[in-house]
Amino acid sequence: MNMTRRSALLGALSMPLLAVANKGLSKAAASEPLPNPVIVTISNVGASAQPGRLAGLVASFLTRKVPVTLTVAPVDAAGQALDYHSELARWLRQAIALNPDGIELGIHADTLVSGDPYLQLRQGSDIQAAFSHLINEYQRYQSQAVITALSLTTNSPLRSLQDGASLRASGIRSVIRLSGGIEDTIMLQPADGGYWTTETGLVNTFASPLSSTRPVASGGGLMAPATLASNIATLSANDNPIIVDIPFGTLNGLGDGDLADYGAQVAQSALAAVASGSVRAILPQKLYLQSKDTGNRLVVVRVDDFRVDPDWDPSHIAFVYELIEAGYPVTDGIIPAPQAGLLSRDEVSKAYLRAMSEYRRYDIAAHGWNHTPSELLGNSLRKDFDLIRGGISEVYRSTGRFPVSYIPPNDAFDENTLDALTATGTPLFSADKGDLRRFAGMDERGILHVSNTVKFEKSWSDDIPYRTKDQVLDLIGMDNDAIFCIHPRTANSPEKKALILDALAELSAQRGTKLVNFAEYYAAVSPAMPNVDRIRSARADVSVRDWKKPDQYPLDDGILKADAELAWRYFDWGSKNFNGMVPATSWIESGKQAGYPFATMWDVGTQILATLSAQRLGIIDQPRFETIITRIVAFLRESNFRYAGWKLPHAERALGSQGGQREGFDSADTGRLLVALKILDQHTAGAFPIFDLVSGWTFKPVLKGGEMHMVSKNGRVSSAHANSYAGYAGRGYSLWGESIKPVFDSEDPSRSMDAAIASLAEIQRRGRIATEPHVTEEIELGGSQHGRLMADTLYAAQIKRYRETGTLTCVSECAMAGPPYFTYQGYQLTDHGGQFVVDTLKTSSQARADKMADKLRLVSTKGAYLWYAARPGDYSEKLIALVREQAKMPGLGFSAGVSERTGKLIGVTDVNTNGIVLESIAYILGGRKPFLLSEGA
Repeated sequence: MNMTRRSALLGALSMPLLAVANKGLSKAAASEPLPNPVIVTISNVGASAQPGRLAGLVASFLTRKVPVTLTVAPVDAAGQALDYHSELARWLRQAIALNPDGIELGIHADTLVSGDPYLQLRQGSDIQAAFSHLINEYQRYQSQAVITALSLTTNSPLRSLQDGASLRASGIRSVIRLSGGIEDTIMLQPADGGYWTTETGLVNTFASPLSSTRPVASGGGLMAPATLASNIATLSANDNPIIVDIPFGTLNGLGDGDLADYGAQVAQSALAAVASGSVRAILPQKLYLQSKDTGNRLVVVRVDDFRVDPDWDPSHIAFVYELIEAGYPVTDGIIPAPQAGLLSRDEVSKAYLRAMSEYRRYDIAAHGWNHTPSELLGNSLRKDFDLIRGGISEVYRSTGRFPVSYIPPNDAFDENTLDALTATGTPLFSADKGDLRRFAGMDERGILHVSNTVKFEKSWSDDIPYRTKDQVLDLIGMDNDAIFCIHPRTANSPEKKALILDALAELSAQRGTKLVNFAEYYAAVSPAMPNVDRIRSARADVSVRDWKKPDQYPLDDGILKADAELAWRYFDWGSKNFNGMVPATSWIESGKQAGYPFATMWDVGTQILATLSAQRLGIIDQPRFETIITRIVAFLRESNFRYAGWKLPHAERALGSQGGQREGFDSADTGRLLVALKILDQHTAGAFPIFDLVSGWTFKPVLKGGEMHMVSKNGRVSSAHANSYAGYAGRGYSLWGESIKPVFDSEDPSRSMDAAIASLAEIQRRGRIATEPHVTEEIELGGSQHGRLMADTLYAAQIKRYRETGTLTCVSECAMAGPPYFTYQGYQLTDHGGQFVVDTLKTSSQARADKMADKLRLVSTKGAYLWYAARPGDYSEKLIALVREQAKMPGLGFSAGVSERTGKLIGVTDVNTNGIVLESIAYILGGRKPFLLSEGA
């Protein structure tokens, strides 16, 4: 059964093969199809394989002129790694050197651990990296093409029609699905063999159990050679490739003599079939090459060192134009801040880049910052991030295009460089490092490395010695993807330019070779990876596309100070009218300001930090500050909620003698209070009895197993460890020495895409995310990596909604002017993206609920100030401009938000809106240093 795609990349085997194999034949002869291809594989050669036995088996085929594919497991199922200096590794290197046409070395993965394209690519990249290190001798590939595995064998059956497509990005062209005894539950793979080409051009070829020497049953014997010969004859009657598979481990029970004899008989069976004319023996890569006219391997044309320099750039521009006009693709490496000046300030350079961007095959890359020697070596992570983000931002703002690739100057980089690049959402990295030209694939950060770079320059000594064209072509080879790197400054004579153009012409004429730029390369080899794409896009939006350097728009602290003074009016009014405390919400009723006379522990925490912010901003003096804080501490000591005989903070407190307060214990609100108390204690150097206050509460009964719990009025306990607030709240308990179980199961998502994807799944399970508390956490405590991922994901989603609808979006929990009086407005991740949701009054009609939600949607005022503080950029400027214009309530403070529907403020203000406005402004004017670190920073 052929599973050929209608695009017929491998499906029309006869036509492409005839085009190569039958040159010089008559039309009549060339129209006849070739015999079926047969591929002999010796699979899963692991570290325990004995070189002598393997050599004897391989020789059985080579002496009969039957080519053999040898697939290596660099790390076997027992976790044993093949050592570069082992006898087996030396034999493999020697065997491929002596028999380049008779042996193809590939890799083996007993199982592909996941159907997810990202995880498959990660697995393939790790195996490819180990294999390339094992097989390549550094001295050899100073003059010859690097060796990578082009074929992979696995026992995993096909999971989907695009299964394995992402492996193309690790250099794999063919995946041979062996008949390895793993149950095929999907039933997509044909039992009698076949092949299928994915959207990336990778070919899945399916082996029939009829041509595998593997024992049919556990403990059974190997397939008899005579049976194999008969089965090959049967299989040759259809159009499918035939895979004769010999799993090397199944031969362990044979002595050396029996192994050699068995190998000879199997080889003779294959040879007899070839001699009959029914099949032809071939290696997987040769079959792949013959079956494709173009795109078998990709060579990136990279032109380095556009320098924003009137003395340097004219020759560079002329050379790039010449390449484009000749029909070649180009990735232009842009140095954004060389000594000559900043790219974004050079109108001539920007005009050139924007004009070139009109060409379909022109692409750009960020090439460092100043392009000084080792500018990305030995730096802190923060410094590397600033340099890389700054460079990419310069290129983006000057061209309107986000670069797909990043090129570190002089190939100088370290782990911090890669970690910093991860935070920008850049998908592709192009650099060699010492002997690492062999590496291609995706690392754990989610960065695709394309490292096989070849230049005409032998070295960068004074005379810059050049290679010949043949030397360059030898280094590029005929099979591997590669980067052809061109430096126009060294192509400074007609002879050198001719060398480069001749090399490009010869490469483009090679059958199966396609010249591309980095954007084209990435699109060709990488299938959609939805979670990876979402994370990268969010990082790119937040770190580069929306970001501006704060010094590019100097903050007017006079305006911000006026905003803070307006926000403080709420606290000044509240404390005067509610015995030193501040009510949760306030509004105008019958011409007078009224307030809801209750406060949660979250509200109290906000009052503390608002008071501290007002003192830092000079809005209140020290005596006033001390008076307010003394009252808050006394208020917290006046009453406690009793649970299991222990004292805990109340869920809610009345601010007067009225009843109706909500009883119980709220772990999230108390976590917020504990954060505020720790910041206050640090800021005042222990001047207030904060330690004694916190010591009077016993959290052990509500932190069972290290998990945070809620307690209702009637004593019912429920875990709160899995909600979206848990990370921030948990830090409050930890600050006071409580043992808290990690909120997230996943590891740090900032440096590992593996962990980021796992974290995203956890975030989705936890429910809606909003501006608070994740951005609040950043300005108060410095943020956490999971909190930043949530914040960046939300911020990018808000920007996306604005781009698509023109509606400014800023969501958070907020007070409302009427029923339901309080809503939670947030963003819910889904399997296919996400949606903005508004909690409303319960109703049996979804249509009514949706209509009510649309009516209640707000641009959150406190959210706008938080984003303006933590994410300075184009979008946060728009948010702050809106709420500054529309959300002010003279004499009262700031409204909770601006209606999306009307563009007008809603008639309610509240403690958290005004408190967060004060916190945000104190953070900005304090140099954007987190509150808890500000005193010692």
